[in-house]
Amino acid sequence: MEPIMSAKTAKETLAAFQDMEASLDDTDLGLASLKVASQLHQEGNDPEQALSFAHKALKALDLDGKPSIPVSLALHLIGCVNLNFERFDDSLEYLNRAERLLALGRIDEALDSGKKALEVKEMTLEMDRMELGEEYRNLANAFLHVSTFKEALPLGLKALEIHKKELGDDSVEVAHDRMLLGAIYSSAGEYGKALDQFEFTEGF
Repeated sequence: MEPIMSAKTAKETLAAFQDMEASLDDTDLGLASLKVASQLHQEGNDPEQALSFAHKALKALDLDGKPSIPVSLALHLIGCVNLNFERFDDSLEYLNRAERLLALGRIDEALDSGKKALEVKEMTLEMDRMELGEEYRNLANAFLHVSTFKEALPLGLKALEIHKKELGDDSVEVAHDRMLLGAIYSSAGEYGKALDQFEFTEGF
């Protein structure tokens, strides 16, 4: 999984995925497909392929029907891509499913457990730094979606710190982190801080 999770562009992620797909179990296949879909969506070059991988992720991750953060992220991504296509009914369906899923199964405890697990992994160096940064960003995004801004902010800042150290201030990953931080600040009503983050991303 490491080559997939540490790839910096959609092209690199897709190439790593194709090399490893046959060896992945259902969970890893779902998480890897979600990473490919997310990269494709962020770069915006092939939305149809992004949608295909998001559906592939959902199929692999939602085998038992239990609520989970990766499943909710896959649903949210499908909704966002459909929104870009102006498929409003489909978009609303998947976005609503994502919100309902986050409301099920004591998702607040799941999010808190995910945060604590990441902190332990960072201390024990069990994850590649790039993978760790992406996991922090994903978890920050999940907290944002349930409007828990105080939890989302330090996670987003942690992702930014890691990506700045590994890639430098002008990397695409840092721009993605700043866009997320801007959304967190904006949702929390701190519009000046949100604007500061968005200004950093100009040119990407």
